[in-house]
Amino acid sequence: MTRVIASELLKLRTTRTFYGVTLGALGLVALITTAATAASSFDAHDPRVTDVLAIAGLAQSFALVLGILAVTTEARHRTLTPSLLIVPDRVRLMLAQLTANLGAGLALGAVSFASCAALTLGILHARGIDTHLDGGDIAAYVAGGTAATALFAALGVGLGALVHNQVGAIVAALAYLFAIEPLIAIAPSLHDPVQKYGIIGVANGLTGTSSDPTTVLARLPASLLLTAYAATSVILGIAMMRRRDISA
Repeated sequence: MTRVIASELLKLRTTRTFYGVTLGALGLVALITTAATAASSFDAHDPRVTDVLAIAGLAQSFALVLGILAVTTEARHRTLTPSLLIVPDRVRLMLAQLTANLGAGLALGAVSFASCAALTLGILHARGIDTHLDGGDIAAYVAGGTAATALFAALGVGLGALVHNQVGAIVAALAYLFAIEPLIAIAPSLHDPVQKYGIIGVANGLTGTSSDPTTVLARLPASLLLTAYAATSVILGIAMMRRRDISA
């Protein structure tokens, strides 16, 4: 199993898509964070730093796409058959892809959230604005964001195995995150449940970046629920992978 995981990590490290997605995520987070922190006006007594720190959450959608690409690229480029000749067990192959992308998600999340925190605190300090955050707050923010990003990568692996069509899976995932869930939350009767238990709301609870902490789950239940979402996606993906013809 170790060799299979190493092979999947090698695939990630040797593809231009991986570097394009990760560097794009890091660059976008840094650019928007810098612009928002430097150009926005803040109340010295309530700087609403969480609104800026939430920008790092963009990395989660990139991690989701990375997870989808890890599975669907092999189907798109017809490399799944040679992979299965080397590793005949489809479950082992997918678990290796899951492990590799969890690692990539952890790295992407750690760098994204740490750099966002460093830029935000540094610029606000230079502007003479007290953020009212201590080292423990920042550590919890980075740890929660890192975990959430890794779990989004796991969600992507499961979704990629379920849908199998690369474009369809990516479009469906991004449409849900940026359109469907926010639209559902508009309904008055669904606003609170979606904000608390929806994927975006759970991620906000885990990272601690909600503007109103009372509307989202605490970090521990949020982490458990997001893990359950990711595990369900992976389990369904494995079930579909075992049944699907490799030429499909």
